[in-house]
This record gives sequence, C-alpha cells and structure tokens, in this order.
Amino acid sequence: MPASKETKSSTLKPKITKHKQKWYRTVVQVFFFVFVGYIAIASQLKESGTSLLPGSSASLHAICPFGGVVSIYKFLTVGTFVQKIHESSFILMAVGFLLAIVFGPVICGWVCPLGSFQEWLGKIGKKIFGKRYNHFIPAKADSVLRYSRYIVLALVIYATATSAKLVFQDYDPYYALFHFWSAEVAPAALIILAVTILLSLVIERPWCKYACPYGAVLGVFNLFRIFKIRRDDNTCINCKACDRNCPMNITVSDDVAVLNHQCISCLKCTSENYCPVEDTVNMSIKTGAKQRRIKSVALAILIPVVIFGSVALTSALGLWKTTNDKVPAVFTSGEFTGQYNPADIRGSYTFDDIFNAFEIPLADLGQAFGVEDPADYAGFQVKELESIYADLAANGREIGTNSVRYFVALYKGLPFDAPENIYLPKPAVEILKAKAPLTDAQKQALDAIAVDLTAKTTPGASQMPDETTPPDTDGASGARSGSPDETPTGTPTEESANTIKGSTTFGELLSWGVSQEAIEQVIQDTMPAQDTLIKDYATSKEIAFSDLKEALRDLVE
Repeated sequence: MPASKETKSSTLKPKITKHKQKWYRTVVQVFFFVFVGYIAIASQLKESGTSLLPGSSASLHAICPFGGVVSIYKFLTVGTFVQKIHESSFILMAVGFLLAIVFGPVICGWVCPLGSFQEWLGKIGKKIFGKRYNHFIPAKADSVLRYSRYIVLALVIYATATSAKLVFQDYDPYYALFHFWSAEVAPAALIILAVTILLSLVIERPWCKYACPYGAVLGVFNLFRIFKIRRDDNTCINCKACDRNCPMNITVSDDVAVLNHQCISCLKCTSENYCPVEDTVNMSIKTGAKQRRIKSVALAILIPVVIFGSVALTSALGLWKTTNDKVPAVFTSGEFTGQYNPADIRGSYTFDDIFNAFEIPLADLGQAFGVEDPADYAGFQVKELESIYADLAANGREIGTNSVRYFVALYKGLPFDAPENIYLPKPAVEILKAKAPLTDAQKQALDAIAVDLTAKTTPGASQMPDETTPPDTDGASGARSGSPDETPTGTPTEESANTIKGSTTFGELLSWGVSQEAIEQVIQDTMPAQDTLIKDYATSKEIAFSDLKEALRDLVE
C-alpha cells in the first residue's frame, strides 16, 4: 500500500528541470541597438558633410514609433506632421501597435535600445547589490510611481499638440543616448540620461517603469493582447521564481494570466527561462480547452521580420518616407480652405517644389529672385538666397525664405502674416505688379520694399529701399495694405540699436540682455560659442535664417 501511494505521488509530481536562459532575445536586442546606433551616426555624419553612409537620410526621429504617437493630433487636424517627424514614424507606430495587440509590448522588451541599455547596466547592479537589487523602493510607493509615466505621456502629447514642435526631444534620454556627442542634445536630456544610468544600477529599467511615455501607451495593450503570459495553477509549485526574475517586479504567481500594464513580454518569467517547471508559465493563446504556446525563438524571428517586412512593403508602395515631402500644409478654415499655405514653405524647398504646390512658373520664380541660369531654376533651394544675399542681410535688408513666402502669397492672392522689415528683389516686385491681383495702393507699398539687386554689394546706395517699417498685411490678399499716404516718403527712419542682422552674433544677444536659457529654448539646442554668427548657425542646421531671426527678435523686443 505505501508503495502504491509513493507511485501515485511521483506520478503527480511536476517535472522540475533546470533551464539555460534562452539567448534569442539578447541577439535581437543587440541587433537593434547596433542598428539604431548606426542610423544615428550615419545621419550625424551626413549633417556634418563628412560622409554619406547608406541609410543616412533617416534621422533617429524618423525611425522612432513614438514620433507617430505625438503627431496624431496635428495629422488629424492639419494633415501634416510635427517637425522632424515623417511617414516612417507613423508606419512604425502602426507596426508597434500591431505587435502589441498580438504579443504585448515586445517593442519595449525586445527592440527598444534604451530599455536594453538599462537592462545591461542592471547586470552590474546585480553584482554590486545582489538580492537587494531592484527591491530598494517600498512596494506601496512603487505601485503609485508606476502610473507617473502616464502623467509624462499626457504632458508630452499636450505640449506637442499646442506647440506643433517635437518638445520631447529636449528631455528624451533615448535621443541623448545616441547623440550625446552632438550639440543638438539639450542639457535636460543629458541630465535625465545620466540619472537613468545611475538609477539602473539599483532599479531595473527605471525609465521604463516610471517615465517612458511610449511604454505607457504600449502597456495598455496588456489588457487585451492575444498571446498572454499564462501560469498553469495545476503544475505551479509556488517557488516564486517568476516573481523574482521579472524585471518589472510583477507578481506573476498571483494570477493565471498577466494583465499588468508594466509587462514588457521579455519572457524571463516563463518555463523557457527561470520557471523550473516545464510548461507552467508560457506565452500562449487560449482556444477552448487548449493553449497554443509561442516560444522565444519564434518571437526572435517574427519581430524583425514584421518590422523590416513592413518597411519593405511600404517602401515598395511609396509610403515609407524618412524625409520631408516638400508639400506645404493647407488652410483648414475660411475661404482658402484646402489650398496650400505659403507660410509653410521651408528653406529646403526647391523652386520646383513651389511650382508643384502653387503652380507659379519656374521662370517667374527664377527671375524674381535673381537666379541667373534658367537651367538652375528647378533645383534652386530657397535657403540658398540667404547665402547669395548675405551682404543685404548684414545691413538689415534680408532676402530669404520669408521673401519667397511673401512673393508666393502675393502672386496667388493668398493670406500671409508677413513679419516686419521684409524685402523683395526689384524683379519680384515688377513681376507681381504685372501678374498678381494687387490694388494700386498695394503696388505703391511694394515699391518701398523693393531691393535693386544690382546694388546689393553697395549697402546704403540710393537704389536701396529706406529702412522703414512696412504697413501691415491685408489678410485677404497677402499684400501689404494701406493707402498712398501710408507709403514711405523716402526719409530713412532710425534703426533700432538691437536689430538682428546677418552679422549679429550670439554674444551680442547676451549683451542685449537676452538670457542663454531663453536662446536655447528658441533654438532647441545648446547655444554655440558667443562669437558664432546667428546666420552661420542657421545655415549649419539647415534652417531659414529669417525664421530664426524672427523667433529671436521676440526675445530682444
């Protein structure tokens, strides 16, 4: 009888095995870390003009799925993306959501380089602190702190929606990790990265747990994902190995299925890795009484295939784009609804891009702005004007991106809120008088801002327009409003001592009382050396000097 009892007991005893940790996830993590690092280096080298490696057209923002998340509001309301975000981010956002619906946040646990980086730092922390590692924060405090990342998510989305700028870049440790050597990284991002590195030595994945806005988004999918982390209560020996080895401190042993919003689908808790009982903790889908499991080797293959397969498919369909499409935003209200907005013309636009959007003949554009060779009209970039007419800008009579925007608005009769002290080449004024829907008063107002390009090298010559403040724009036509009485008389007015010109340096801004913090807020970058010309800085960053000057002028005023 005792023998039969022993036999029965041994029959029901779960099979306990000591597993080797599977290395498949580590391979995927290393691959994506190296891949993202390569993209970051290639794009930086391209910007510096020192190298042109394959893949250098894609910036780190272009391959970040969270960029798609923060652009949703602007895309739905205006039809364009937040600055530095492109179609590629939207595609990767959709891929991330698809994977999360099926397998949970595998982007967090398998792909994200910052998550992997924290995890690797954690190995050092484990050697230093042993079993105390990842258990320093009291459970009650930890459970409350876990929801702080949703506050971060709400703040980032709100700030991005209201500013239409990629504000999170200034605080993003992921961006800082791959650009820490670049002047583009804001001090706040570097500080947050440093804090994340230090905390990773005592807490596993601290950024993921308490601050990551993208992890907050993907964490919601744990509530209804198809393949869940499941625990078989019949074979579980309650050894708590799954709990001890979960990097996110989830109590896996309490539930049959893990629905916790912090799960990153790393599979560390499963019977493939730390659970000592075969087929007790698995990632699986329940179909009736049966469970269909998926192993880590399958995920290691599926995740890269889905991501790069989606890139290949959308590239073939012409949907994958990592650079600006050179298509301006459209007016979303009023009588011009649906028409392209000239205010959205960028310095990187060519005259051909403007022709395609606004149907202004290339000959008119080229002749208006003094491009000598007709063969150069189509490929001429707007930002080149600032270099060609640098001597004019140095004397406060800039011809640049805003001049082109203004010319296009007048030519097409579209509204444009022109800044003060805007100028047009004399040929542009003559073309507008001949072809644009202008009133006589508007034509006279244009005479006051016409610059004779033949005299551009002799500032102060009689052919130059007087330094006057032009009248306001007419919202209906985009032309300067006002009667002949409002037209400048030809008597120069005294120019403000604190006027930003092509020769103005960042040091001069400081001497005028503008704080370094305010400058860095405008340029979204660390302020360069004080003797750096603002115009040279704009050129190096491939942004319009006119736009930067206008933003900085608000600080001066």
